Amino acid sequence: MAAPKRQYQTALDIQRQLLTKIAEDNSVNKVKSLYERAQAELEAKLRRIPGRKDTFTAYQQRLLLAQTKQGQMLVAKKMAGELGDLSKQAQVASLKGLIKQVDQTEKLYTGAAPVLPIEEASRFWGVIDKRRTSLLKAHDTSMMRYGRGVVGTVEQQLALSLATGETTDQAIDRIQGVADAKWYQAERIVRTEQAWAYNATHADGVKSISTDIPDMMMRWTEHVTDFGQPLDNRVGQDSIVLHGQVAPAGGMFTMPPDPRVSASMWGESWAHPPNRPNDRAVLTAWRPSWGGLAWMFQGKSRQVLSRA
Repeated sequence: MAAPKRQYQTALDIQRQLLTKIAEDNSVNKVKSLYERAQAELEAKLRRIPGRKDTFTAYQQRLLLAQTKQGQMLVAKKMAGELGDLSKQAQVASLKGLIKQVDQTEKLYTGAAPVLPIEEASRFWGVIDKRRTSLLKAHDTSMMRYGRGVVGTVEQQLALSLATGETTDQAIDRIQGVADAKWYQAERIVRTEQAWAYNATHADGVKSISTDIPDMMMRWTEHVTDFGQPLDNRVGQDSIVLHGQVAPAGGMFTMPPDPRVSASMWGESWAHPPNRPNDRAVLTAWRPSWGGLAWMFQGKSRQVLSRA
C-alpha cells in the first residue's frame, strides 16, 4: 500500500495548492488591481478641488471628508462585487476538485471510479447555490465595515492636517496614505472569505456525496505533513494540532486539549476551515479505506482511526 499512500498524499498537496492559488494568488491580485484603480480615481477627483496649494480650511475638511466617504463606500461596494464573482469561481473549483479527488482516490484503492450523482449539473449547481446568498451578504458586510474603517481613519488624519496648518494637497496625501496603509485589511478579507467559500462548498459537497457513499467523511488538512512537520514557516501550533482530524459529513471539528495551544481554544468547534483570519487549512474528503493520518475528537480525547 506504499504507492497508493504516496499518491493520496499527492492528492492532498494538490488540494492545498489549489486553495492557495485561488485565495492568495488569483483573488488577491484581482481585487488589489480593482482597489488601486478605484483609489486612483478617487484621488484624481479630490485633486480637482480648488485651492490645493493653500492652507487647509475647515470647509475643505468637510468637503474632502464627504467626498472621501462617498468614494470609499463605492470602493467597498466594487470590491464586494468582485469578491462575489471570485467566490463563485472558488466554489466551482472546490466542487470540481472534490469530484476529481474522490474519483482518482477510489480508482487508486479499488480500481474503479464511482458514479457520483453530484456530477450531474442540477445537483452540482444546487450545492453551489446553497451558499450564494450567505456568501454575498458576508462579502458586502465585510467590505462595508472595511470602508467605514477607512473613512474613520481619514477623518482623524484630516483633523490632524487642519490642526498643523498643512495645505489641501498635503491633506489629500494623507487620505491616499490611509488607503495604502489599510490595504492589508482588505487583503485579509479576500483571503479569508475565499477560503471560506472554498471550504464551505467542499463540506456541502462531501455531505452530498455521503448520501451515496455513507462512510465518506471530512478531513481537516493543514500545511503540515501527516508526520507533523510544517511545510513552511507560517504554520501555527494550532494548525499542527488540528491537522488530520476527521468528522462525519455535516459534522463539526473540535480543538482538543493540547498544551501547544491556548486553553481558551480547547473545545472550540468549527464546521470547516478557516477557523481564523488568513487560515490556509483546506477541507478534504476522506474514507477509512484511504488511510493516512486520521483521528476524531470523541469523549474529550483523540481517537486515532488511521496513522500516517
